[in-house]
This record gives sequence, C-alpha cells and structure tokens, in this order.
Amino acid sequence: MIRYFRAFVWLRWRLLANSMRGARRRDTLEQISRMLAILTPILLAVMSLGLVVATSALAFVAGRSAANGLFDPAMGVLILRIALAIMLAVLALFAILVPSQTSLTRYNRLLLLPIPRRVLHLVEVAASLADPWLLWIIPGVLAFALGMAQGGRPLAGVVAAVAAIAVIMTFAAVNALLSFLIAWLIRNRRRSELFTLVFVVAITAISLLPALFARDIDKRDDASPSPREPFSVVAFDRKLPAWTAALPTELYGRTVLGGLRQDGQAVAIGLAGLAIEFAVLLVLSGLVHSRLLDTPMGGRRRSSRDVTDVSILRLPLLGPRASAVAWAQFRTAMRSVRGRLMTVLGGPMIAALVLVVLHVEPDEQWPKFLTAHGYFLLGAGGVFGLYALQAFTMNLFGTDRGGMTSQFLLPLSDAEIARGKVAGCLLLLMPALILTLIVDIAVAPNGSPFFWAASFLGIIATFFWLSPIAVWLSALFPQAADLSKTGSGGNPHALPMFLGTILVALLGAPAAIILVIGVFWLHQPLLTFVVMGAWTLLAAIVAHPLVIFASRTITMRRENLALIAQGK
Repeated sequence: MIRYFRAFVWLRWRLLANSMRGARRRDTLEQISRMLAILTPILLAVMSLGLVVATSALAFVAGRSAANGLFDPAMGVLILRIALAIMLAVLALFAILVPSQTSLTRYNRLLLLPIPRRVLHLVEVAASLADPWLLWIIPGVLAFALGMAQGGRPLAGVVAAVAAIAVIMTFAAVNALLSFLIAWLIRNRRRSELFTLVFVVAITAISLLPALFARDIDKRDDASPSPREPFSVVAFDRKLPAWTAALPTELYGRTVLGGLRQDGQAVAIGLAGLAIEFAVLLVLSGLVHSRLLDTPMGGRRRSSRDVTDVSILRLPLLGPRASAVAWAQFRTAMRSVRGRLMTVLGGPMIAALVLVVLHVEPDEQWPKFLTAHGYFLLGAGGVFGLYALQAFTMNLFGTDRGGMTSQFLLPLSDAEIARGKVAGCLLLLMPALILTLIVDIAVAPNGSPFFWAASFLGIIATFFWLSPIAVWLSALFPQAADLSKTGSGGNPHALPMFLGTILVALLGAPAAIILVIGVFWLHQPLLTFVVMGAWTLLAAIVAHPLVIFASRTITMRRENLALIAQGK
C-alpha cells in the first residue's frame, strides 16, 4: 500500500513538472500564463498563512486556558464545536460544487494499470486531506490539544489530539463521499445541469430560512415575562435536536470534555462514535467510487436541428459576421450551467434578501431606505451579474472548444471576433438585468423611473469600460474551461478573475457616484438620467476602438488560443 501512495505522489509531482516544462514549447506569453496559473494559488495560500498561524495561536491559548481553569472548558469546547460545524458545512458545500475537477475525470488510463480499485479509492480519500478548508482547521484543532497538554493536562491533551485526528479523518471521508456521489450524479450532462440549477436555487432558499424565522423567535422571547437567563452551555445543548448528538463535531466535543473531566465513558463513546462514522463513510464512499468508475460519461446528442438552425438577427452597429459570432457566444453560454445560473439567480436572490430584511427589521431605517430607493437594488443586482459574467468575459477564447477553431478558419477578422464576443456577453447580461429589474420593481417599486433607467445604464456603462480589458486579458491568459461545471473547472485563469473582481468595483464606481449625487444632492431624476446616458455613450465610444486595438493580441495568439480551446 505504501508503494502505491509513493507512486501517486511521484505522479502528481511529475504532472506538475511536465505542465511547467510543456509550457516551454509555447510562446513567451503562454509560458507566463501557465506559470501564473500555477503560482497564483500558491501565492494566495502563502498569503493565508498569517490567518492560519493566528488561528492556531488562538486555539493554543484557548486549550491552555481551558486546561488550567482560566475559563469554563465547556465554553471553549463549544466555540470549537461551532467552528468545526461551520467548516463541515463549508466543506460539504464545496465538495458538492467542485466534485468533477478532481483526478476522477482522468482515471481512464489508471484503470488500465494493475492498480486495485481500493487503492484508487484510498488515494482519493487521502487527497481530501489536502482540501484548503481541512488544511486550515487541522493546525487549529491540533494546537488546541497541544495547549491542553502544555497547560498541565497531558492526558487530556493526548485524548484531544486523538479526537482531532479522528474528526479530521471523518471530515475527509465526508468530503470524499459527497465528491464521489455528486461526480457520479453529473456523469450525465443533462442530469448534471438540472441538478446544479436545483441545488443552487435550493441552497439560496435554505440559506434565507434562519433569517425569516429569527424575528418570530425574537418576538416570542420579548413576549416572555420572565427575565433572560445568562447563557449556559448546558442549556444550549439541551435545546439542540437529539440527532445532532451523532454529528462528528458533537462527538469530538464530548471526547474533549470527557478528557478534561476525566470521564472515561464519555471519551470511549466519543472516540467509538467517530471511528464507527469514519468506517461507515469510508465503506459508502468506496461503493460509490466503484459505481462511479463503472459509469461512462454521457451527454445529450446534438440533433440535426441544433446544427442546421443557424439563422441570426443582425445586431445594431455590427456587421453580419460579428453578429454571427455574438449569437454563437450567446447560445453557447445559454446552453451551459454557468450561463443559466448567471441569468436566473441574481435578481431573485437580491429580491429574497430584501424580503428577509423587511421581515426581520421592518421598523429600522435602512429597510425603509431600500424600499424607497429600489433602483439601488437594481445596481447591486447588476454588479452581481457582472461578477457572474466573469466566467465568460475573462475567458472569451477558452470555452468554445472546437467552435473557436472553426471561427479562426472562417473569413473573420480578429476585430470582428473580439467585437462579436463582447456583444455576445452583453446579450447574455441583458436577460439577467431585465429579470433583476422586474423582481426589484415588484419588491421595492418606489422611486422615479429616471433613477431606475439611470441605474440600468450605469451597469451597461461599466460593462463597456470593462470590455476592452476583458479582450486583452482573455487573449493573454486563456484557459480551457467547461461551462457545464460550477467549480474551478469552469473558471477562467486565476489572474484575470482576480483582476476582474477589482476592476468591476473600480469601473463601476463612477456610475455609482453619478447616481448617488443625483439622488441625494441634486434631487433631479431627469438630469441624473441624462448624465448617466452621456457616461454610457462615452463608454461605448471609447470602448469600441479599444476593443479593436485589444483584438491585435488575438493575431499574435491565434495558434495558442486554438490549442487551448481544444484543451491542449
């Protein structure tokens, strides 16, 4: 077994080294692009080391204080239980959203080798320990145990360390099981797209439920004539549902408290529960993993109508060829999970948040402000749409696969390709903005129509300012992406995505300033609309030649863009 793990570690290293070495056979820009794609996550990890060190130091102090009695050990363990529960929820969420970007999709060749399937399964489970969220909590829980030992309770520290290892292994098993299960579910493309849409909408709705019930709970508490009692961990635990006692975080907390209180029975129950849960999860993940390997990739066959139905509507200010590129970009995006989510999620989510705010705090000033100035909600929804659109705007040439090669073979100039791509992204943004406008008017219909129109134009102006930068970054740092994936496999290059996050805020600031001045200082709806219209027109006039200028980068990168679009 050890030699298999050594072989896989060596394989991962060789894949990383070959990816860097393979870039040397490309041009200089491609070499830089690949190096940045590798170094950006490493730099982000290095930047997060300070937070990890601070958390570990805090956990060490908490463990030591709990051991020597400076504060109630039950309170310290409760904080750790809550933190672990949050991490478990985040880990489960990311395991569901990013299952198909693991090495599961590259198993075809490994299955031809004389490697037992159980080894492949254990390797994937072990690889789950490298998840960023697990790497963030491992030092914390171990530092808590070390602090207990250093605080004069070495036996309790050993128990806490064993419990920490057990809960980490259980988290890894949960991560692996969910990843395998969702990866098996999305092996079929149509089923995966339906699952993704339903899952994201359901998660959005479920996340709002606690806030919806919060006000009712506060009302019941205020109606109670008895004075509020001080917080008690025992009372808090008594209010928890009975099934929560079986959660790994609760078993971990029982074990650590049992070690501090020298309760051998609690320690035995906690460790036995964690061991049983880990074994059950490991067996279940093994069964799902085996089923996954036996399930072929499947998808919807393209019908003849999909191939022959190529009629297009010529867009204003674009020629027929650039319009064809725009409609191809729009249709490709709308057939993907990312495009559909970007269109349908932003507006309803903003409206749902407003409804929650109105339900929880109807008498506060800022809910009244939101209902009186609904056009600010439209602006917020538009910014959300621009961020969601980054999967397309920051990777204009890495998502078309064979379509990108076909466009290069057609009599299309690079300027027409760039203009068509930008226009296609604008077409994709419009349904999202219109849906956001409809739901925001339904939730907060107050305000002058000119303010609403100005807010709408402000988002369009921000898109225009962003478009030449998007062409330039997409051509310099392309990355093959699968838009049917909601995880990292559908993301653009890390650097353009990072820069795009900053640029949306910076380029959208002037439009926001115009709207704020018009609403709170000038109090002139019509004048605000005229100024915003002039700003949008200026953005379009400036962006057009800049997009054509940025398209020159495509000329230098045609060969690399075609190879990357094919996933090479």
